[in-house]
Amino acid sequence: MLKLDNPPFPIPEIDLTGKTAIITGSTEGLGYGMAVVLAAYGAAVVVSSRREKKSEEVAREINEMGAKAIAIPCDVRVKADIDNLVAGTVRQLGSVDIMVNNAGLGITKRIIEMEEDEWDTVIDTNLKGVFFGMAAAAKAMIGQGTKGRIINIASAGGLVGTKNISSYCASKAGVVSLTKTGAMEFGKYGITVNSVCPGYVPTTINQAPLSIPAVREQILGRTALKRLGEVWEVAAIVLFLASGISSIMTGAFVAADMGSTCN
Repeated sequence: MLKLDNPPFPIPEIDLTGKTAIITGSTEGLGYGMAVVLAAYGAAVVVSSRREKKSEEVAREINEMGAKAIAIPCDVRVKADIDNLVAGTVRQLGSVDIMVNNAGLGITKRIIEMEEDEWDTVIDTNLKGVFFGMAAAAKAMIGQGTKGRIINIASAGGLVGTKNISSYCASKAGVVSLTKTGAMEFGKYGITVNSVCPGYVPTTINQAPLSIPAVREQILGRTALKRLGEVWEVAAIVLFLASGISSIMTGAFVAADMGSTCN
């Protein structure tokens, strides 16, 4: 990046130095990528998942890369866990500046075959967990008196209907709507709330369907770019929303889906 002499306005930069970022579900997949990328741009990262040992391993890995990370385990379905995650972050790192509500899961079943407990597991993780995370982070940010960034990971499946993943699609559509409500409630405090709607990026959550050649080809056929996404590409969008460059955006969703929702 060039340093201009006497620019007519502040030139946007991405620098998260001095910021603290919590990423739920960050021991693998998209969340892991987000943790590494935000750490690379200077944020102190809180790695969090239900697996304490794995969270500690990933935090140690990021520290060994030369960045700063700590681990705080959390089950996002449990409000007390989320509250402890945020309180523990403030206690150990001093503040919460960026909250990425990423933890999620899916169950592949037809509507008429899905059991009530399976529906509840998906909704509690993907939607209620985001609600708890938004609320806890916003309370901390308001108490700090600092502008914050809340980023909710939804899905392209929350924008269109997709067969056999009804609970997943419903939960992610709820995240998109919840994001807009959060933006309206928290905007007066300088807190932005946005969501990202990834399409198919190979991770453990979609390993099974992507391993079936016919399904993979069908998915690729629906994309404008005729390819799947990569973890770092979604992490880059999260970085943008976490930074000052996105300060004008709130209540928005970014369809990071290789163009699969264009038609």
